[in-house]
Amino acid sequence: MIRQLRCTGGIWFTYGGLNGIIDPGPGSLYHICNASPFLDVNSIKAVLLTHKHLDHSTDINVIIEAITEGGFRKQGTLIIPEDAMTSPDSVLLNYSAQKVSRIQKTKDGLITELDHGVSVEAVKHVHNNVDCFGYILRKEGLRTWGIISDTKPLTTFAERYKDCDYISVNTTFLEKNTSSEHMSISDTMELLQELSPKLATISHMGIKILNKGPETLAKQISNKHTRVVAGQDGMIINLDNLKVFTPVVDKKIKIKKYRII
Repeated sequence: MIRQLRCTGGIWFTYGGLNGIIDPGPGSLYHICNASPFLDVNSIKAVLLTHKHLDHSTDINVIIEAITEGGFRKQGTLIIPEDAMTSPDSVLLNYSAQKVSRIQKTKDGLITELDHGVSVEAVKHVHNNVDCFGYILRKEGLRTWGIISDTKPLTTFAERYKDCDYISVNTTFLEKNTSSEHMSISDTMELLQELSPKLATISHMGIKILNKGPETLAKQISNKHTRVVAGQDGMIINLDNLKVFTPVVDKKIKIKKYRII
């Protein structure tokens, strides 16, 4: 996040006619407004937050401002952990909270019905003493897909995510690290062997994974049931056929002595 080696704007989804965003972190609105193909921020009807850490939540108030047109059009559902909006260091401003149509404080196993017949189920995670959840999105007739956010490995995941055709797993460490509650490459490999989704992506990768080569590591943890792909900035997953598209992104930026950013 600090050096923006990878973008931190979160995940945009279009699913069963519903547009939404998961974890609008630093730069989220900027990347939405500059996306190709075009993304219309006013079309967002659901905002899902996994937890309140800065790399996942800094743009949540900005996104709410955008989708409600500054509060002149009250709309949207916000699904958010309780401590992200009620604790002394909450990330959601009361000013912003009043602008959305519905706020759902999430809890383990809670299923929230969204527009267009889409439902989202919360899955409890364990991560550094904050309320943290993954999500599973479902709609009848469509592929089920899930997000595992920042968490230590949990034995419950194999059961909870078992019907997902596609799953995105935040995989931060190259090697197992019991001192920090994040998944490692081997943790993700072991979980995918139990789950056997058709497609999985690894994201939220730490510097050691980036230096080692995420694409190579993704191939190493693929198996006969699951194709594993390393996440890249701007990557698009087609949930109908599970094809993966990766636009070319130019990260070379010329820095001037003084620059308005």
